Amino acid sequence: MTRPCAGLVRVTDVASEKRPRLHPSPGVASTVREVSKVAGLRQMGVSERTVQPGDLGSKRHFHTVEEEWVYVLSGEGTARIGPLSIPVRAGHFVGYPPGPRPHCFRATGSVPLVFLEGGERRKDEERGWYVDEGLVWSARGLEPAPGPPPVEEGDASQCVHAGDVALEPFQHQVEGGARRGMRRLSEGTGLTRQVVTWARVEAGDQSTAFHTHTRTDEWVYVLEGRASLRVGDDRCEIGPGDFVAHPAGGPPHAMEPVSRLTYLMGGQRDAQDVVLYPEHGVRLRAGRIEPLDAAG
Repeated sequence: MTRPCAGLVRVTDVASEKRPRLHPSPGVASTVREVSKVAGLRQMGVSERTVQPGDLGSKRHFHTVEEEWVYVLSGEGTARIGPLSIPVRAGHFVGYPPGPRPHCFRATGSVPLVFLEGGERRKDEERGWYVDEGLVWSARGLEPAPGPPPVEEGDASQCVHAGDVALEPFQHQVEGGARRGMRRLSEGTGLTRQVVTWARVEAGDQSTAFHTHTRTDEWVYVLEGRASLRVGDDRCEIGPGDFVAHPAGGPPHAMEPVSRLTYLMGGQRDAQDVVLYPEHGVRLRAGRIEPLDAAG
């Protein structure tokens, strides 16, 4: 009998919450589903945000420590990056490295703008700015800014469309049946610790070798197609709108498409991370494949 897989959440099953929760501002309104919190990620956050036509999804803000990103699922809008305003539609990805690049999204079409947004969880280190309100936030809460915000920056290269990113073939070095096409969305947008990739796997292939990470979180969001998801000893079928969280140290996992599968996948860069491949008896450490029973 098929059992539910750990970390699997259907996004529409997650309760939506109105934003902003505190200090409302005219014209700023959205609803958010905190998907990764329900699914079990610990080091990253991933949410779905919906913005009604004409509204801003959030106040203009920037982070001083955390990296952030957005992937547009549907609708049309404008992405603010510091002084820049860039039209976006389904398939656009925007990366926000830390620093004075105040950002927000406005829905400009006739239907809601819906996007995934994500980033790091570094609450104890983080400090951010609401630049138009003269406020800063940190682990201590919301406070008046110590002075004017830094001069705004922005670079159009922070925004890319998936269709304009090169499709690269990938063949797994451990599992010969694991092949996929990849568009590395986060590359070149200024992100150095967060990774977001568009991927496509044909029916009959595998997404990757059965594996788990010792230090980094991973996630998958299905855009099109269906697959058999394997997490530990459990299997279940997933399809469009499903989100799967794979926290560091969790059960090994992989997907086998039953039809052409297109999905987003995300993770972290950590030089100390080790990838374990239990069915192959090996691990990937510091770029080298070695036996699982190797010392160290």
